[in-house]
Amino acid sequence: MRDFSNLIPLEMQPSSADYLGILPSLEVLPFFADEFQRHLPGEDFPFHLKPFSSYGEISRSLLTRKLVAGIIPWEIFIADILALPGQRACWKIPIFLQACPTELVLREPIYKAFYAPAGTGPAKLPQRLSIGIESQHSLTKVQLREWLAHWKATHSTTLTFTMLPMETRMEALQNGSVDAIIARSPWGIHAEASGLGRRDLRFNRSKYHQRLVLVCHREFLEKNPQLSQKLSLGIAHARTQLKTSSAFSKAIESMTDLGKPFIRPRMLEKAADLHSFSSLDDDVIPDIKQLVSELMLLGDLAILPSQVAASEQTARLLLPCQ
Repeated sequence: MRDFSNLIPLEMQPSSADYLGILPSLEVLPFFADEFQRHLPGEDFPFHLKPFSSYGEISRSLLTRKLVAGIIPWEIFIADILALPGQRACWKIPIFLQACPTELVLREPIYKAFYAPAGTGPAKLPQRLSIGIESQHSLTKVQLREWLAHWKATHSTTLTFTMLPMETRMEALQNGSVDAIIARSPWGIHAEASGLGRRDLRFNRSKYHQRLVLVCHREFLEKNPQLSQKLSLGIAHARTQLKTSSAFSKAIESMTDLGKPFIRPRMLEKAADLHSFSSLDDDVIPDIKQLVSELMLLGDLAILPSQVAASEQTARLLLPCQ
């Protein structure tokens, strides 16, 4: 395993080191609201937002210090960053962000195999399923198995998971390289609207839903000790502002201006209505108890890496403030 403990110190990095990596999606929209910028102007919000097509790319950019912060699923942070040699004391979690659901999109023939029309006899379920997902360590794999368990006869279905960036995931669904994709909303809505397949509404958050975290390098957070509180306040005010259609549209435009990958504005609007985006309000500044609980949950699901202990010691290392 590659040792990342001797990376270039943060203070020696070029100015690009103040970037916050994001995957454009519904839950990061508050960062683009005017009200968010008003509550964290200038040095109070010391990031430049940078879009990526995959959480894996964000993780790699964090490890190589091309980013000082990133928004990624909790379990991917634990497996792809914290579990690596030399990383346990390098990272802090200022805030857990409210995450919108992931969405399962099946190619039309696969969807019809699961949902045979009434009167046509029992469904002929596929013997193999290839699913495009975001990471080998993603909870979406557990979600997919839970969804599949609804059909009792699928115990013999062989699952293959392929890790693909968001745009490539769409292309793979279109050309039949995968049978289905799992994507964060509204990318599933986008795929369905583009005629690439059909969303399965049975696939929902359940007890295996992902938690998103904003991950910061320790040295960066030490220079910005009030970041957790400022982020929480700024996001709360931004969500209130985004209830108005004009502010929502402007935030979408700002996110689109940032660059690829692009989401059609209508898809974000549809996802916001579907998932009651304006009512989301449970962004959390973590404490030791919550961090231990989140680590133990990954352990219960058998996806906590052996290199990471679900202990208070690990939680204290991740706490924003000591």
